[in-house]
Amino acid sequence: MKKIILLLLVIFTFLSCSKIDESDWTILIYMAADVVYELNLNPAVDIEDMMQAEFSDNINVIVQVDYSENSIISPAAYRYHIYPGLKEQISYLGEIDSGDENELTAFANWGFEKYPAEKQALVIWSHGNGWYPYFCIDVEADNDIGIANGELHNGIKNINEHLEILIFDACNMQTVEVAAEVADYTDYIIGSEDGVNSAGFPYAEIFSIWEEQTNTENICREIGYQYHKYYSMEEIYPISCSVLKTMEFPMLLTNLSEFTSDWAIHASDEIFIESRQNCIEFNAAGTIPALDVDIKEFFTNVYNNTENDSLRTISNEILTKIESCYIFQNTIDYPPGYTSDNVGTAIIWFPDEETQWYFNDRKDEYQQLQFSQTNWLNFLENSFTR
Repeated sequence: MKKIILLLLVIFTFLSCSKIDESDWTILIYMAADVVYELNLNPAVDIEDMMQAEFSDNINVIVQVDYSENSIISPAAYRYHIYPGLKEQISYLGEIDSGDENELTAFANWGFEKYPAEKQALVIWSHGNGWYPYFCIDVEADNDIGIANGELHNGIKNINEHLEILIFDACNMQTVEVAAEVADYTDYIIGSEDGVNSAGFPYAEIFSIWEEQTNTENICREIGYQYHKYYSMEEIYPISCSVLKTMEFPMLLTNLSEFTSDWAIHASDEIFIESRQNCIEFNAAGTIPALDVDIKEFFTNVYNNTENDSLRTISNEILTKIESCYIFQNTIDYPPGYTSDNVGTAIIWFPDEETQWYFNDRKDEYQQLQFSQTNWLNFLENSFTR
């Protein structure tokens, strides 16, 4: 009997200690920074920014950064534990391929196991390009994490913990196509449909307010707010950041599928062409023209300009679901003087007649995306048949 009581006491003590050791949050930051110097990303600046935050031991902030050969630090990968005012090196990894989705998964699984917490967040810090190639470029390895080929999907899917928050600190990653790849594995997605300034997310402000919020949704809204506040104070424009609540996202995909089912054959009608042409365009890169528009702005234009009751009904259903999905949206200066209430949620691929050549080059790749199940590609293809 005494042995049983002793065993129960040992088990109780073990469980109690395990509970004490578990933090409220573990925030992992995957910094794919092995890029050429001219691309203007400096991980050291953002790590220093993280160190300026004030937060308690209830939050673990862990960074894995892969430095480039142009860095003043040895071109290799390191892991750091970030504390207020302090960066503690955990390990030296040597040269890695941060453009390999398996590296992302391995870091996340290592971090969440070593630093157990009630809730998990992951930040992916790098260059972004929507669903197009060159997300998380690794120049040394000549590799990147692909979107259309399912690499990002698998990299997030294979993380052992379900994420509460996924942040893309990279340009143009708040797209419906990217969201469809990862929405099943996180509760919220935060990012920008436009470019992100080289300063990135304001980590000092974000991490300082993180544990002041009462729940995850409030944290996400506050992150969006702090992003806009920071760049407004610095007078750096334009600004765009939104928060996607993923539990609402499947219904948006369903509504889009219903829309394409009924209206794809009419995609070349003037109402759709004009609605597309009146949208702000996003995601121009080098020789690639801007091929994306804000999904909310497009369907708002359709709703406002059509006299067809059926089309107004489905457009309104889509707009209502967008409002449910994107619980925070804000934009400033698109362009100066532009009323941006209908911009700032997420972008969607929408080449026009001038860029049909690029559509033809990319449509097979687009078909591989999870989002292609909505048959949006069919709608796009029919829009060129006038």
